Formats: sequence, structure tokens, C-alpha cells
Amino acid sequence: MVSPRPLKLRTQVGRSATLPAAGHLPVARVLVDTGVFHLDSTYDYLVPENLSQSAITGCRVEVEFGHAKQEGLVVERIAESSNSGPLKMISKVLSPHVVATGETLELFSDVANRWAGAPYDVVRSAIPPRVALVDKESFPINDSSVEFHANATLPTELQKKNVRSYWHLPPSLSASQALVELAIERSRYGQVLLVVPDERMRIAVVEELDKQGYPADRVAQLDGHTSRSDRYRDYLRMTYATARIGVGLRGSVFTPLENGSTLIVFNDSSEHYFEPRTPGWNVRDVALLRTRKSLVDLVFVGYSPSLELGRLIDLGWLSLIESSCRMNIKAVEPVLGELLPSKVFDVVRKGLKGGPVLFLVPRKGYASAVLCRKCRNISICSCGGRLAQQNKSADPHCVICHTVYSHWRCSWCESDEIYIAGRGIERFAEEIGRAFPNYPVIGSSGEKILASVADLPSLVLATPGSVPLAENGYSAVVLLEGIKFFGHTDMRANENAREVFFSTASFVRPEGEIAVVIDSSHPIVAALTRWNPAPMIRKELVERDELNLPPFYRYITVGIDTKESIEFKNGLISAISHGRIPSSTKILGPHEGEDSRSRISLAAPVSEAEELVAFLHEFQRRRNISRKELLFIRVDPYSLS
Repeated sequence: MVSPRPLKLRTQVGRSATLPAAGHLPVARVLVDTGVFHLDSTYDYLVPENLSQSAITGCRVEVEFGHAKQEGLVVERIAESSNSGPLKMISKVLSPHVVATGETLELFSDVANRWAGAPYDVVRSAIPPRVALVDKESFPINDSSVEFHANATLPTELQKKNVRSYWHLPPSLSASQALVELAIERSRYGQVLLVVPDERMRIAVVEELDKQGYPADRVAQLDGHTSRSDRYRDYLRMTYATARIGVGLRGSVFTPLENGSTLIVFNDSSEHYFEPRTPGWNVRDVALLRTRKSLVDLVFVGYSPSLELGRLIDLGWLSLIESSCRMNIKAVEPVLGELLPSKVFDVVRKGLKGGPVLFLVPRKGYASAVLCRKCRNISICSCGGRLAQQNKSADPHCVICHTVYSHWRCSWCESDEIYIAGRGIERFAEEIGRAFPNYPVIGSSGEKILASVADLPSLVLATPGSVPLAENGYSAVVLLEGIKFFGHTDMRANENAREVFFSTASFVRPEGEIAVVIDSSHPIVAALTRWNPAPMIRKELVERDELNLPPFYRYITVGIDTKESIEFKNGLISAISHGRIPSSTKILGPHEGEDSRSRISLAAPVSEAEELVAFLHEFQRRRNISRKELLFIRVDPYSLS
């Protein structure tokens, strides 16, 4: 194993320049898209005099690297290079527009170091591809202030000039409305960047901005779902501050902002915020990195914070803006074998007198498992996959190879009687429709997600993340099979369940009732009643601290060829004994997976994890120099399963 030490590959030496160099600051430090992991430093190039005015910090340039032309970003201009020998010249300036500021250029480097990756991998996620036609447009730097005020009363702390908070949203207020009112208020102090987890929420926020009359020409949609030209144009509008409010998904968190701006992140615990491409950064931690080094305010907004934010709130680094109130909660004990407990009926009947009633169910589909009614044996396909059922009359099918079993029989007792387990939304729709006839049954899940429903008596069933808006809220909300939401094996199960319960309960009208099918002693009942998830979060944080789990320990998963895994583990043990990585480092595995790959998990206290990540980052560089296959490294992954 190696000790971290900086690589000194900073110069692209070439033939003597044939064009005169710029008279002022003739050397440019360029971050080059080399495509080679270990060649991730900046490189010095001469700036020709004829490009001196356009080759400025943050612009795209073309340079010769090796024997090929590559794209790069100018990081800074300097008077002279510390490297000996002649320098190559910048070939051309690719775009007249600045696409990165000094702050975001530093952020790219910080993110690469934090997640043991290469800076240009971060750049590819952060900056939209250039579009030649858009490059020809002008984006004058204007005073982007807008005299516009939201018709809302926000918490006092959110109206102050400097803020670093988590805002726990109140019930009966739509998230999109709350976010827009906050964004408009914060736009008095500077630009606002609003990051949301999915396209559905992005559209809702943009529509709400329009509904509240905010000028459309001051809104930028920073999102991959728009056209390539529109995305690039709106990115430049934010960079030049001609747009006041930007709304986007994961990658928009890097968008350049002027000093005094506000970064707002909604629902920080969403899995959508974790970048699947290398190096695997996430929005929450990038936002925290960004605001620690820049003059940008930070507001996290949601119904229940992640444990990572819960820890920062306990430390006092983030202030908590609470929205505590009393909710009308009815806990209904689940009864074995009952799909819809009878004690829920009164809540539903009362709700149907005033409008739509919402049912939240854990799963989509009809049945996620097929059992034998006689012996309860779980049905398994010959390929090893479980059998499921799409609807009541459908034959069981394999969830992996999709083989249909039209004449199914139990492999153990030969019975042909099926028992449905793992009931999904379609199975619940059947039962609820029979229990409450003459009311329309409306489903929202999977590929069919509804944006809204009419304010009429109806039975609305939805899975998490698929709840449609009701114009005046739901007259009642029923959370079915509550314990199933907390029963997942993933380490984030409780965190996700809290967010789902609070966000779904928020759809109820102020006078509406919420029925939760779960044991009344479960802490979620008291948390919803007081509209306060903090006690549950603090309890889980204490347990995590005692067990050396995130967010008190940082976990790193390493994927490696099984043949190398033992040698790699032994090298890590040696690195601990020689003091090259923290002595507190825990090594778990290797665990053999598919395709001759194994996984090793490493963990270290938050205060010491930076040293461990730096070691792995350097080790990855050395593997690349040796022309070995790169390890698959994920720092603080969404799931440890």
C-alpha cells in the first residue's frame, strides 16, 4: 500500500510558441478533461495575445494534451509558471461565456477530494454541454433584483439576511407553495437556487411561481428534462445573474451564484440526490461544502430531516425552525388477516362526506409474493425468483425471468390454491372499492402517477412519492400497513418512513383526521400527533452513536476483483499498523458478490475519515499509473446494503 503524496504533473511542455504571448498574466492554469484518472491536476499553458481578453477564469478552452486536443477550464491567470521549459499554448477559446466562477471551480476540487474522484468527473455533472447557437447569444450582467413580494408570513428567521437553517414544514401547506414563498422572500437578498429531488416537484414549483405571478423571465429551469439549448441558456442566465430564481434537480447544486444568494434544498434525504456516476457525490453534502466556503445562505426544507442534518442541528451548526402543532391522529391496531381494519371505516365514512380520502399503501402492483394457501410455502421459480401476481385473474409470473405459471401447483404439497402476500395497491383498491361502494376509486403509482384529483368524495390510493394534490386537501388520510414502512432492512428505513408519514399526513385539511394502521405505542404516532419528528431522530442518533454507525462514522464501500480482495485487505491492515490511515478504521469483508467482484466496507469516525479518503484517493491514482483496473469507490453511499 502507498502513502499519499502529491503528484507533480503540472506542465504540458511543447515546441516554442510561434504566437506572441499575452502581455499581462500570460500563463493560464487549466483544468483539462484528460480522461485519465491520475492526471487530475491543473496544467500551465501560455495564453496567446489574441486570446488574452477571452481566455478568462471560468471559460472553456481547447488545449493540446499529449498529442490530442482536449477541452479544459481556465482556473486562473498568473504572471509566470513555476515549471521549467517551454509551455504549450491554448489552441482556442471554445465559448465566449464564463461557465464557472472561482467559487465553483474550488468546489469541483473539494468534491473530488471529498469523494475520492477526479475533478472533471464532477464538472461533467455540474456544467451543461455547450450549444453553439446559444454561445452566440449575449447575457448582459444586469441588476437582477425584482420588486416582488410573496403573500405569505414566513418564520422570522427565514426573513433575516443571513440564514443557515432547517425549516420543518407545517401541515396543510403544499410543499411547492412553501418553497415558492420562501424563494421569493429570499430573492430580496440575492439569487435563489432551489434544488428539488424529481421532475414532478420541479414542475410543481415552476407552476406555483407562475401562479403567484413571479416574472417568468427571471426564472431559470436548470434541469436535464428540458431541451439541451434551454438548459444551457438558463444555466448561463443564472451565471450572469440575469435570472433571479433557479429551479433544478441534482446537478443544479453546482450552479454559480452571486454573493448573498440562498441555496434551498428540499427533502435532503431523497435517494434521487445521490449521483450514480463516479465519484458518487450527494446534494446535501455538496450544499454543506459549498456554504462553508462561500457567501451563500443555506436553507434545508422538508417534513423530516435526515440523520445527517439531525446531527448538525444537535451540534448547533444548523438552526431548527419548527412548525409544531396538534394533529388529529387515530392509531388503529392492525388485525392479523384483515386487509382493511374495521376501525378505519368510521374515519373513511366521515371523510367521504367532505371530499376525497387518501390511502397510502406500501407497494405498487397487485401481489409481490404468492404463497400456497394450504401450507404457506413461498412460491419460487426454477430460476430462483419469486412469483408475483399482476391482478386477481392473472396467472403467477416470475419477477426475474417473467415465466408465466398458468397451471401453478405448490412444489411442496401439490395444492393449487393461492394465497396472496405482499399486497400491493391494486389489491387494496379491490378491497377498498368493495368496502365503500358507489365512490370512485383512483390509483396513483408506478408508471401512472396523477398530478391532482378533483375536490369530490372519492377513494384515492397512492404509493410513497405518488400522492396527487387535492385542491383543498384531503378530508382524511389513512396510512395502511404502517409497520411495513419501518420494516425494510436498509439502514435508512426509519428515516425514509418518517419522511413518508409526515409528508403524506401534510396533505390533510386542517380539520381532517389521519388514521395510522400501526400499534399505538409506536413512536411515530406521538411524533405525528405533535407534528414533531425530533424525539424519534434524537433517539436514533443516540443508538447510531453507540454502534459507530453513520452519521457519526463515515462508511466507504470498495468494489474490487475477488482475486485481489484479500491482498487489498491485508494492505489496509498494514497501512493501519504503519499509521498511514487512522487506527480507528474498521474493515468489513471482503464479501463476494456477482461477476467475480467482492466488496470491502471501511468505516472511520467523521473527525478522522478525511485521512482515510485521501489515502484511498491516492491509492486509486497509483493503480491508474500502474495501468490496473480502478476500484469502485463510494464514500457515504445512500445504502450500505
